[in-house]
Amino acid sequence: MSAPSPTVPLETIASCFEGILPASICSCSSEGTPNLTFLSIVHRVDQDHVGLSYQFFNKTRKNVMENPLAQVVVVSPESGGQYRLDLRYERTETQGPVFDRMNTRLEAVASQTGMSRVFKLRGVDIYRVLDCRPLGSEARAEAILPTNYLPGIERFTERLAACADLESLIDNALEALSGLFNYEHSFIMVPDEHGRRLYTIASRGFDTSGVGSEVWMGEGILGVAAEQRMLVRSTNLTRDMLYSRAVRSTVERRGGESKLEREIALPGLPDVQSQLVAPLLAHNELLGVLCLQSATAGRFLPDDERVMQIAARHLAASIAMLRRPDAAEQKEALSRRQPVRSAISSVVKHYAADDSIFIDDAYLIKGVAGRIFWRLLQAHLESGRQDFTNKELRLDATLQLPDIKDNLEARLILLRRRLEDRCDFLRLSQAGRGQFHLDVKRKLLLEEH
Repeated sequence: MSAPSPTVPLETIASCFEGILPASICSCSSEGTPNLTFLSIVHRVDQDHVGLSYQFFNKTRKNVMENPLAQVVVVSPESGGQYRLDLRYERTETQGPVFDRMNTRLEAVASQTGMSRVFKLRGVDIYRVLDCRPLGSEARAEAILPTNYLPGIERFTERLAACADLESLIDNALEALSGLFNYEHSFIMVPDEHGRRLYTIASRGFDTSGVGSEVWMGEGILGVAAEQRMLVRSTNLTRDMLYSRAVRSTVERRGGESKLEREIALPGLPDVQSQLVAPLLAHNELLGVLCLQSATAGRFLPDDERVMQIAARHLAASIAMLRRPDAAEQKEALSRRQPVRSAISSVVKHYAADDSIFIDDAYLIKGVAGRIFWRLLQAHLESGRQDFTNKELRLDATLQLPDIKDNLEARLILLRRRLEDRCDFLRLSQAGRGQFHLDVKRKLLLEEH
């Protein structure tokens, strides 16, 4: 007779608790009737406990309330090896860090698929792990050797410290995340002046930049992460979305359309499997979100989460520092440069209702950035000016900018990049700290609507 498989510490099979591959749970009623079902994820709480989400009062939970013993089988995404966990139900948590983390993740996916009124986390059922053993002799603990991220973090913070303006800061941050940690697809979104929406200000690794794309605060994975100010990490978005859509179809068949909301398109990679969203917080203020994406399931693991937490905190602190008004900014504009213009002319239209700008009937931008751009074009046509300062924009009452936390630099970066993407005869370039240059290479006709 072969010896029984040795007990396996939970930390040595950490990847089994990432939700990359589904798990199964077997429970029994008080009469001994078994029930087997699948779980999208089993959360490792600590070295002796796991947590399961309590969303619906289903057969499994009914059984556990009658008979607290259960068995869960988790699967290693690296080898396919299976591990059996013998569990005993201890309690249900409805608040605290474990609940908050699971609730934010569930709310994010539910909002993305229009299911926020259907998927509600009632609690987190905490189970003590009585035993954990491999199923089959071929399964064994597969602890991954830890990676030393400290040198990369040191170089990342060093590069951020060398940046003197917001645009170089965000560009260097995304470039460093790619070069130092192999995070190939990333983007940064910042809130608008009312804090109602997030818009993309910079991206790296995508076929199209996506600069200017927007999501509503509190909607979808990005909006929920921003509103809750919590990091959200997804390891298998395709499966999460498929499960949510299957439940959605069931709700529709039962006539529950009133509970459903519209499904939100996920920005970025069309085949995204893994995503990590970290809020950018400084002095308890939300400055934006930093998002990583990958087409590989399970790409972002707990170590990546820790790296992103550190990177996001340093980036947010740097953004907050650079947003301070520069006392050295000159009130007057720099000396004018004479533009070299084409004989071709273009029509620029401004719609006052939402400050949207159209160039030759092609949409460019709207909102505060559109209002700023219209003011610059007016000044250029009135006096030939091409050079401006951030300070004079802040002092211009006609722009109706918010107070000192106006996010002006972010709006100018957005405008600059939208022009780069969509217009080849208008450019906005930096000309020093708090100074920028408007390059006009075509005769312009301005129309107000």
